[in-house]
Order: sequence, then C-alpha cells, then structure tokens
Amino acid sequence: MHAGVITPEAVVLELPTAGVATRALARLVDLGVQGVVVFALALVLSPVWGVASPQLMALVLGFTGLFVVPIGMELIWRGSSAGKAMFGLRVVGADGGPEAPRQAIVRGLVALVDLYLSLGAVAVISAMSTRTCQRAGDLSAGTVVIRTRSLAVSSTPIAFHAPIGYEQYVASLDVSALDDEDFALIREVLLRVRELRAASRDRLVASLAEDVRARLNHTLPGPVDPATWLVCVASAYQLRQGGLLADAALGLAPLAPRSAATQPKVTERRRR
Repeated sequence: MHAGVITPEAVVLELPTAGVATRALARLVDLGVQGVVVFALALVLSPVWGVASPQLMALVLGFTGLFVVPIGMELIWRGSSAGKAMFGLRVVGADGGPEAPRQAIVRGLVALVDLYLSLGAVAVISAMSTRTCQRAGDLSAGTVVIRTRSLAVSSTPIAFHAPIGYEQYVASLDVSALDDEDFALIREVLLRVRELRAASRDRLVASLAEDVRARLNHTLPGPVDPATWLVCVASAYQLRQGGLLADAALGLAPLAPRSAATQPKVTERRRR
C-alpha cells in the first residue's frame, strides 16, 4: 500500500504503510522468536516450578511469550522486531512520530485478542478495512506499520545545510548510530512539518528530536530548538555520507526549504 501517514491536520506524510501479507510474514518470524524464548525459559524454570507448580509455570510462560517478548522487542528496537526488521517494517505513531512505550503496550494488550485469541481473523479484517492497513491494536494505540525500505529508496535527494552558527557543532556531531531508515523519517518530517498547525508541529518535532537524541546517547550543548536539532542531525548524517552537500553547493541537488518550523533559532549564548 502507498497510503501515507495522516497527521491530525490531514497532512499526509509520505510514509508507505505495510500490507497484510508482509505483516503476516513478519508476525510468523516473531512467533518463532517468541517460541524460542519460551522454550529456553521453560528449560530454566522446569527444575524449579515444573513439578511443584505446573499451572504457575504455564501462566508465566504464556504471559512472557504472548505479551512480554513482543512488547519488549518493539521497545528495545524502537518500533521494530525480528520479523519487522527482516521485512523492512517499523511501527510509528499515526502522526509520523516514533512509537511511544504506551502505544507498544496497548498494541500488545489488544494483540491478545485480535491476533492470538481470534487466530488473526480480527487483525486481518480490521487491517483490510482501513486505508492504512491498521489492525485493531494499531487503531487502539494510534499507530501504523510502515515500510522503511521503500521510504528510504523512494526519497528524492534533498540537502540539509548546517544552520547558521551550528557549522562546527554539525561537523563534530556523531550520528553513526543512525541508519538510512532513521534519516528518511527525519527528512520527511522536516520537509512536511511546516504544513501542520503550530501545536501539533511542536509535539511531533519535539517527540522525534528526543527519540533521535536518546538513540545517539547525545547531550545537547545547551538549549537548542528541536527543529534546529533535527536539521543539525540531518546535515551531520549527509556530511558523514558525503557527496550530496557538495552537489547542493554547486546547484546539482535541491536544498531543503526553510520555514517557521525549520528556521534555526540561535540561543542568546550563541549570539554572544
């Protein structure tokens, strides 16, 4: 499917959503991982609980396999999992921002019904009934599953120059922990976020900026506007990749447009 992610202002962020078949295959891989974890846990617990309390052991194994493991994978891998990573999928918020822990937990809770209890029937019906292929868990949590490989491949080259006054900071910024999927999401948000109302724009940009900062394990040098921070990250990533910024300087690649959301806001300390 090629439907984008729709923000509260009905602005479409071009994040291609995953179809039912691809998600089903990714889920089968995840079920395999869940089975391996449950089997390993059973080997550890059986000498302790296997004879004394088989019911308690079964409850622990079931809870771990169906709830803890899938939610844990999404939290650790920032919206991905073993199966999703294999097929280039990732869970994001319906507004295009990163999946929040609360959303991962809600998806996991609803999965007990729409995936496991109904053997996937409810999930398939709800996914096929929505334009963005959202199962009941996605609708409850406010999430969508996107195809990150298609997102990265289809992106038109756009150059992000370092904001004025941040050139040295960008040159020293370590973005090695980011990949093409991360940059593609940052790029799309920066290019489209100016179409949102101020309140929603600020929430989306701040959420994504904090997620990226945590991913890089980076301490900001001072108060930096979240949109400016994302532009710095995008510029540092392109600088690390090489080529595109030089092409833009020669007029061979388009520059990212500036707007109220992406104009650099230099702090008083930097002005001095």
